[in-house]
Amino acid sequence: MNKKFRAFAIGLAIFAVAMMQNLQGSSLAYAQSKIPEAVVAIVDITHVLQVSEPSKKAEEDVKALLKTKVDELNKRGDDLLAEKEALDKQRAILSPDAYQKKLSELNVQRQNLQREFQVINGKMNEVLVGIRLRFREIIVRLAADVSKEKGVNLGIDRAKTVFFNPSMDITEEVLARFNKANPKVDIKLEDTKEGAAPAKKN
Repeated sequence: MNKKFRAFAIGLAIFAVAMMQNLQGSSLAYAQSKIPEAVVAIVDITHVLQVSEPSKKAEEDVKALLKTKVDELNKRGDDLLAEKEALDKQRAILSPDAYQKKLSELNVQRQNLQREFQVINGKMNEVLVGIRLRFREIIVRLAADVSKEKGVNLGIDRAKTVFFNPSMDITEEVLARFNKANPKVDIKLEDTKEGAAPAKKN
């Protein structure tokens, strides 16, 4: 009985091991059948943002708007300077208190003007950041389209890649499509609080 029981136990153990191996093999085969082989493409998003025509045009528009606002502030600064010169000419006929009062008022206006310079520069930087973020979203979508056409299932930004085969690079094709799409942004004064208006395709 002991020998028969021992033989039965050994056979049962062998059977259990075989079943486990079969299950593991089936699970591995199933996993391999479900996970496709990675086909990678690289796109240099920063390069597209820097050299593309839509990006250059948007940056030119922002700089033009900034120049308009700065010119307006400079004009007001010149007016304040002229008022200060006129005040100095009247100093001899004004009481010290009257002169100091008007001088203080001019200094307050000058300080406010300096703050406006800083605020406008900061808001224009926010506009540029907003434009780049919107353009980046469009570039990513175009890169996904190119990748799909090429049978690629994994896209990586060049900035996050140490090295790669040049044949994986789809940057120039994405750049060409981005230029062709030519997305626009409406840059308005009221937009400077929150950034530029949404990008629009033609």
